[in-house]
Amino acid sequence: MSLIPKRLKNEPLIEAIWQVQFDSPGAGDVLPGLMYASLKKAHPNLMLHRLPVADIPAMAAQVDPNLRFAAKLRLEEPNGAFIWQIGDRVVTLNCRKPYVGWAAFRAAIVSLIQIIEESGVVSQPQRHSLRYIDLLTLDDVPDVSALQLDLKVGEFEVRNFPIQMRVELPDDHLTHVLQIATPAQVQLQEGVRTGTVVDLETFSTQLTIDWEAVRSEIDTLHDYSKRMFFTHLLRAEAIEKLQPED
Repeated sequence: MSLIPKRLKNEPLIEAIWQVQFDSPGAGDVLPGLMYASLKKAHPNLMLHRLPVADIPAMAAQVDPNLRFAAKLRLEEPNGAFIWQIGDRVVTLNCRKPYVGWAAFRAAIVSLIQIIEESGVVSQPQRHSLRYIDLLTLDDVPDVSALQLDLKVGEFEVRNFPIQMRVELPDDHLTHVLQIATPAQVQLQEGVRTGTVVDLETFSTQLTIDWEAVRSEIDTLHDYSKRMFFTHLLRAEAIEKLQPED
């Protein structure tokens, strides 16, 4: 069996997110309408929702690092796989559980890039990333036995204690931002579930100069993220429990 399977029968993924950041004044005001008109053709039941951040004054959001790249509007189709979110300096494509698979998610990302590029309101992307959020329920929480995580504080081995951690890991020309939280409660469609959240975001440290560069990096981000998850994060026994399929 390959250490990096194509898919997992017992899929822990609860959300996949592609995000692009930019600094184009006024783009956040124009993009929602343009995206709605374009996406409506393939998603006739598309709905527009205003998010709470939209009520925060623009100047306040600009100086607050927690709000600077926050979404203000959301586009979604009832029972659809995707959610599109737009802010003053950010656009995201979120894929909800159940995951549609990389081929379909990638196609949706490429389609969104084309919409943004052809809008003409975002002259240059600054940073884009792929983010995968998994909920592991293989062990009673708090427990990180499924992860290749060896953490000690003095004589205390941190394995069965509550954890909230964030670390940035360099990987060639990329960076992985890894966040782990246990125990964590997550509201899913089937109800509230408790487990260990593994949040992995991967982005390039190289300067993104145009949309063609973004398109050419998508598969690289995916490949490196998948390698990090299966080779460096999950233990072999955990992968077996998730029932890998080649």
